[in-house]
Amino acid sequence: MKKLITLAVLTTVLIVAQISPACVGKTIMLGVPNSASEKLLADMASIMISERTGSAVKVQVFKDSKELYSAVKQGKVNVIIEATDRALEMLGKPKASGTAGSYEYVKSEYRKSMNLVWLDPFGGARQYAPVLTAETLASYPALPKLLNKLSGAVTSETCTKLLRSVDSDERSRKVSRDFLKGKKLI
Repeated sequence: MKKLITLAVLTTVLIVAQISPACVGKTIMLGVPNSASEKLLADMASIMISERTGSAVKVQVFKDSKELYSAVKQGKVNVIIEATDRALEMLGKPKASGTAGSYEYVKSEYRKSMNLVWLDPFGGARQYAPVLTAETLASYPALPKLLNKLSGAVTSETCTKLLRSVDSDERSRKVSRDFLKGKKLI
């Protein structure tokens, strides 16, 4: 009888060990250039995704846009926080920061030429927005609805106020978490 119970327990442990990796999803890599405002927005997005979906998210800071887009092309980054003016530069167009037409243009061109999907922009003159690879969108179809909640919560004034509170990377995460809790987003 003890052998039967031991065998049943061992079988259960082995089955659970086989199933467990399937329950843990792939880590979402969120990339940003080395900028305090984009790091803050990335921390917000990262915390929202991990808190609301249980998916692991890692924020990776790149020295510049060239390095960031290289990582995207190589499949090392799934989501970026991008500004319309820099996106226009990436497309070889002059800056027209903050206009709805700029956002719509880069949204369309990024989808056609880079297979990247722009979500709703955050408020403010620079119009930051989360941008996902098409593969990430297919793997995480609920991500746009979740991240688009930030578009109504983050304004230019809010971002400026929060940036004043940030004094280190650890502080950025705390400020982001407190803001999200205050807005009841997590």
